[in-house]
Amino acid sequence: MSDISSSVEQMTQGHRRNVQQLAVFYTSHNNIYAINIAKVKAFVIKDEVTINDTPSDSTIIAGIATIRGEPVTLVNLDAWLGQQKIPMEEYKLIIYCEFNHKKVGFLIKDMLDIVEKTTEDLRHTEETNSKITYTTYVKVHEKDELCTVFNAEQLLKDIGWTDDGEDAINKYVDGPITSSKLVLAAEDSGVAREILRKFFKKANISFEIYNNGALLLKRFQELDPEEIGLIITDIEMPEADGFQVAAFIKENSKYSHIPVVVNSSMTTDAVKNKMRSIGVDWFIGKTDVQALYEATKKFLLT
Repeated sequence: MSDISSSVEQMTQGHRRNVQQLAVFYTSHNNIYAINIAKVKAFVIKDEVTINDTPSDSTIIAGIATIRGEPVTLVNLDAWLGQQKIPMEEYKLIIYCEFNHKKVGFLIKDMLDIVEKTTEDLRHTEETNSKITYTTYVKVHEKDELCTVFNAEQLLKDIGWTDDGEDAINKYVDGPITSSKLVLAAEDSGVAREILRKFFKKANISFEIYNNGALLLKRFQELDPEEIGLIITDIEMPEADGFQVAAFIKENSKYSHIPVVVNSSMTTDAVKNKMRSIGVDWFIGKTDVQALYEATKKFLLT
């Protein structure tokens, strides 16, 4: 087996320039979609891996592929998006990703390009379609074409890898976290925002949640820094992403003492290393309620 790109993790330096790098690809019938390249471990030629069928009631799960010696759940994006599937032999590539330490591969028809987009180029559309995070435009044959960035968090929920967090919150939040400090959170996924809301209420924490990093930073600058006990931020967000939120706080001596916890499904080593270089205090997988509770106790009770 050979990877189309064996060095994807070296291609994820765009946050320093206020851009997101998107892997743009075709689904069936040449619909154009994209995924943040920081979520990608490799692009793999489908015919060079072994794929086994797996018993499943879901039309979304296409089987189990063996990639780099590990079993990887294959997802047919066309089926999840409600598009007509094409024959298996017409899917050329697998986008191999890792979310919350779980490995998944997305079957795609073909790769188009890797493009850079500023956060201002991305239009947030989750409120109108939960399967879509952003839309933007990309050049295809010298023409601007609509490109859709799909919502990976919603997909993981739909295939049963995540839920509404209720059971985990009741299991792991065994008491209130008593603190006079305010927690500010930035999260653009509606699924994850609802879990955070339930968590904060169960733990009796004073909190405010914003849909993106720009709104959090605006509110942050209105407050006395001594009122703020913790920042919790996603990474991939419109207007200002988690890298920008963390850098704004950690690179300013007035604010750098405020702990920043990253709450993201982007759990690759490359992403973690970039966040550590900025000075982030903790990194947890999105919807990992046990880790969220432990991190919140650690920083609010010190």
